[in-house]
Amino acid sequence: MLKSLKIRNYAIIRETEIKFHAGLSIITGETGAGKSILMGALGLILGERADSKVILEGADKCVVEANFEIDSYHLQDFFTQHELDYEPACIVRRELTNAGKSRAFINDTPVNLPILKALGIKLIDIVSQHETLELNEAQFQLSVLDAIAINAAVKLNYQNSYKTFKAKQNELNQLLNKELKAKQDEDYLRFVLNELQELNPLAHEQDDLEKRLDELSHAETIQQACHAANNALEGSEMALLDQLKNIQQSLIVAAKHQEDIQKLLPRLESNWVDLRDISEELAQIAEKTLADPNTLLQIEQRLQSIYALQKKHRVQNNEELIVLKEQFEKQLNEIGSLETQIEEANKAVELWQQKALENGLQLRAMREAVLPEITQQVNHLLQEVAMPNAHFEIQLQQLAFEKAQLDGLDEVVFLFSANKGFKPQPINKVASGGELSRLMLCIQSLIANQVKLPSVVFDEIDTGISGEAAQKVAAVMRKYAQSHQVIAISHLPQIAAKADEHLYVYKSADGAQTQTAIKRLNKEERVQEIARMLSGENPSEKVLAAASELIGISSN
Repeated sequence: MLKSLKIRNYAIIRETEIKFHAGLSIITGETGAGKSILMGALGLILGERADSKVILEGADKCVVEANFEIDSYHLQDFFTQHELDYEPACIVRRELTNAGKSRAFINDTPVNLPILKALGIKLIDIVSQHETLELNEAQFQLSVLDAIAINAAVKLNYQNSYKTFKAKQNELNQLLNKELKAKQDEDYLRFVLNELQELNPLAHEQDDLEKRLDELSHAETIQQACHAANNALEGSEMALLDQLKNIQQSLIVAAKHQEDIQKLLPRLESNWVDLRDISEELAQIAEKTLADPNTLLQIEQRLQSIYALQKKHRVQNNEELIVLKEQFEKQLNEIGSLETQIEEANKAVELWQQKALENGLQLRAMREAVLPEITQQVNHLLQEVAMPNAHFEIQLQQLAFEKAQLDGLDEVVFLFSANKGFKPQPINKVASGGELSRLMLCIQSLIANQVKLPSVVFDEIDTGISGEAAQKVAAVMRKYAQSHQVIAISHLPQIAAKADEHLYVYKSADGAQTQTAIKRLNKEERVQEIARMLSGENPSEKVLAAASELIGISSN
């Protein structure tokens, strides 16, 4: 519900704040006093585009701010979706500067115009001679059927099954895309995997091969060094081991007479034993280190194969090649398993499509069942708002499941004709704004008790009617306002008399600039204003009495 509207420096409004209440608020005023300016300011709040020309002459910027009570509108998801702070009291502000810059805020958070507009549609519905946009929307038209059919539970079942169907369909598409890509990669995977399997890299193999290659490549050097060392130790006339043995024998004699020499003898013996072992090992190394061109060639070829695959796959060692081989094996195995997953996903899609179809047909049946009731009641209400020749129909067609939407399997079209003898047409092709506005009033009043609608602003929908017709429109509007906030700009006293609150727009010439102002009328002021609407300025006592009578009727 709209609680208040603050306007500063807009058109010829310097500054004003209008407070609104539940029920029916009527705004009246002389022609040119600024009622349309109020609608323009409200349009800014709802996300309509504007330029700096609307800024009051001499001002730097204009600001329009609206305070809404939204606790009963279930808008938490909208605020979460757009990362906005949710508060039961929602403040929407729009600023426009002379430089042409426009800024919008929801609860002090900057937002772009599409978000502002999306919220505005949920808060206020403007019905005017020129705008009945919501009435043209298929979603609103379906909501009319659903409100009368009281099918919320069935619709929720359909929507849940439809969402699940779409989710399963998305999963299937992902699997199919994955399979397509996998099959495109399959030949390459098999080729590289075959290379890896043929190579069959082993962990730590590379280090061993590189060491063996180095040894075989220098076999002659190793043999020569080992033979030379072995010969120096024990294979020559001056062999070191023989010399050590002679030294040892000499010292054994001297050790009998010198205790310190006796202590050195074990050390000499130990060194002799170590050198003899070294000599034997060198002989063995020389014996086994043979130049083997075939083995050397095999190792070189093996290492070249390893290096080539490592370079190809941009890895550093065999351990990483082994990981790659396992990954390729897994990917090829998954290609086979995808067929099973796709088969299961297909079954899930078919299952949920059938559930969604069954729930959708049940929803459709409930909508079809209320068509006669809706058309009958709307046509009856059209009579009440002084449109005796108007005719309203609803065309409901079943969509193929492939074209189904979250709202159901139905395509709905509201058909309307205001004149006798003319075939009803889709309402977006009907030209008369006033007739469409009254049609909207009839439809909204019909569903007022079934659905929580936003606040509605009727902008001079009473144009072209008077007398008894005006009384009838006022009665329907009054009934509608019993459960919803209704704000109506009117030039008819019959409608103004039905107001719970009467707001008067006027021009003030005080100061350097003419300004538009607005005030709430008390009982006496209401009588004067309605009398003015009946007969013009300076109404007679009889007219004042008639105005009082109209107001008296409105309070019954």
